[in-house]
Amino acid sequence: MIKKVTFHPSRIGCPSIPAQMMGMIRSLPGTIDVSVRYDDRSLDVTFDDTKLSPADIIKKVGQELGLALWVGAPGGRLKGDVSETCPM
Repeated sequence: MIKKVTFHPSRIGCPSIPAQMMGMIRSLPGTIDVSVRYDDRSLDVTFDDTKLSPADIIKKVGQELGLALWVGAPGGRLKGDVSETCPM
């Protein structure tokens, strides 16, 4: 089934972070679309949930960029052991 989830990264202000997240998430099997909403400091991801889950996305971003992602509003967190700050 196709789902759309809004993620709130722990950091989105570094100039390279949004582009890196978008490219990384787009490379995951099952990703359909990724868009950044700077005003809301959020990331919308549309994906096929038979191939990809929010936990997979969170894990990949955490492993590659060291950033936490919240699902929905900040505080409703699904995250692993990752940094809360920009690694750059």
